[in-house]
Amino acid sequence: MDEAILLAQAAGRHGVIGRQDALAAGLSRQAIDRRVATGRWRRVGNGAYVVAGTPPTWPQAVTAACVAGGADVVASHRTAARLWGLVAADGRTELTVAGNRRVRIPGVRVHQSILLPGLDQTVVDGVPATTLPRTLADVAGHQDPRVVGQWVDDAMRRHRLDLRELRSCFARLSGPGRRDLRPLRAALDVRLPGWDPGDSALEARALRILADAGLPAPVQQHPVRRLDGETAEIDLAFPPEWVAIELDGWEHHGRRSAFSPDRIRRNELVLLGWDVYQFTWEMSDGLFLRTVTRALDRARARTTP
Repeated sequence: MDEAILLAQAAGRHGVIGRQDALAAGLSRQAIDRRVATGRWRRVGNGAYVVAGTPPTWPQAVTAACVAGGADVVASHRTAARLWGLVAADGRTELTVAGNRRVRIPGVRVHQSILLPGLDQTVVDGVPATTLPRTLADVAGHQDPRVVGQWVDDAMRRHRLDLRELRSCFARLSGPGRRDLRPLRAALDVRLPGWDPGDSALEARALRILADAGLPAPVQQHPVRRLDGETAEIDLAFPPEWVAIELDGWEHHGRRSAFSPDRIRRNELVLLGWDVYQFTWEMSDGLFLRTVTRALDRARARTTP
């Protein structure tokens, strides 16, 4: 490996170069020290450098901490969750080292794990990190199961998280004397095979409320034929009862344009014979559940001889 390849690798990880990588590339310790002395490299940690001109960023700081920690050190817990986009900036950097090796880095919390196989490690935005399933397992402890469930749904929407992989990771880490995974178990229990997290956090919330109450699962994005012959979709539908649930207040919902604006959308569904009800973030879980339950009871009463 020559220096050009070393710099190309650094470009893919926020300008960070590890001392061991530099030595493996054929640079001597004296050559490394000269690059630091002349300002070509900037020391950012024990055995970690940044190429001059590379702007400092949070992912760069995390990468440098991993490099300073040595082999088998990856970003984990809430730091990895932030890399995956599941949580906002929170607290100090958290890393995990595989095995029993002790690693101390100023300002960094380093966890040890004898259960950190290669299949639980990956690279996120150029930063060595735990995989999405492992990250969820690491941050689930002592959390409200509903919060964990929201993270799971978000991961399914944004990263196509496979629940089978999450269940497999759960199985590897669970057992007597192991980490507290009860919140994750609770989140998985209501997400049966085939669970669809929907197009938004609001949709996931509505599905969770119905599942918790033991109500039948609605059809998500149920296709209907408009009066003009075009096809559009109802957010959550109970086709046998002709009950439609429309969800307002999401981050994005491209399908809505088919029935825009909202009043036209609602009116057209009513003309097609649907009972239409709307759910917003401001509505409580109890109010939503009561509304849906009464709507279904009312619709079934109309069809009862």
